[in-house]
Amino acid sequence: MSELPRRRLLAVTGTTLTAAVAGCSSSDNGDENEDNGDAADPDSDLDPDSENGEPDTESTTAVDGTVLGDITIDNLNATAHSVDVIVEFDGEIEAWETASLESDSGVTLERSWPSDPGEFRVTARLDEAELSEITSAERDPDCLNLFVRIDRDGDLAFLTNTDGGPCGDGAADLDDAEEE
Repeated sequence: MSELPRRRLLAVTGTTLTAAVAGCSSSDNGDENEDNGDAADPDSDLDPDSENGEPDTESTTAVDGTVLGDITIDNLNATAHSVDVIVEFDGEIEAWETASLESDSGVTLERSWPSDPGEFRVTARLDEAELSEITSAERDPDCLNLFVRIDRDGDLAFLTNTDGGPCGDGAADLDDAEEE
């Protein structure tokens, strides 16, 4: 292969790359709508018929997501264990707790996450081992209490409950969500 075609290929590639980078790094001069066209942004929650560009409150639906209720960690195993629990809500870490539990003991975490509906992920780790997680999308109720349980065999499991605590009054059966 001769040097000339390779040099042309490099020149074309360099020019294309420079143009792409220049297009991505253009500055915003404060104009909110450079296009001034009539086409509405499908991802915008602004009312296209509104004169002042205020949010369209008539077409806005209820907030999607699940309320994360109480998180209880309990140890049914005959030995003491340490459990790390990380609560992420709408992509942000809201709580990171470590609970040291003696045999046949438990603790309910102090609520430091939002009480509004949203998308959450709870990650737990038993004795600094492999991480396990559960997300609101896996269950999708209006409200969810979570139990991080160390069973009698020393395995970590997530259990859920949609009644009691912040999720309402009354007792309900626990549902096995995930067993690791």
